Amino acid sequence: MVSEQRSSVPVEPPDDESGNDRPRKRRARLRRWAFDIALFLGLYLAITTWRERSLLSSGATPAPRFTLDNLEGQPVSLRSLKGKSVLVHFWATWCGVCRQEFGTLNAIQRGLDKNQALIAIVADSGEPDQVRRFVAEHHIHYPVLLGTPGVLRAYHVTVFPTTYFISPEGKVRGHTIGMSTRWGMSARLGCARR
Repeated sequence: MVSEQRSSVPVEPPDDESGNDRPRKRRARLRRWAFDIALFLGLYLAITTWRERSLLSSGATPAPRFTLDNLEGQPVSLRSLKGKSVLVHFWATWCGVCRQEFGTLNAIQRGLDKNQALIAIVADSGEPDQVRRFVAEHHIHYPVLLGTPGVLRAYHVTVFPTTYFISPEGKVRGHTIGMSTRWGMSARLGCARR
């Protein structure tokens, strides 16, 4: 007769479907997501800061003056908006990120008060008729001015979209590069009053 020997060493049960291991796995997954989000935000802020280093400094820097034609051929100057907080948005028709902001800028335009203004300066203004058609096709309802290389240089614009926030006194109060939210743009425009 053969007897069976049983081991007295405790054996951990394998992970199974009973859910005993779920809280540990959930915590590990949440930690990984938190790390990924923190990494993404850190990279985003670092890249944005690096890209914005060449823009006009915020604070007491006077915004460069300009006079540009709107889509109807009428001149519009930054000086004519003195006394208002102004969002100056530089964009290009070929810029995919810029296209994502059309709805946001339309909404901001609708929500402006009498002490605020929004103007968009299109970089590729060599063909005004094409720009007019583009604006109509994309239902852009805010003022669009035809940019010049001189204005782009004066504002140090090399990436699109680039947005400046100008105080009622004509000083640069802030800027962003890349896509922004309606809330972010509105908040910065409101802060430009101070």
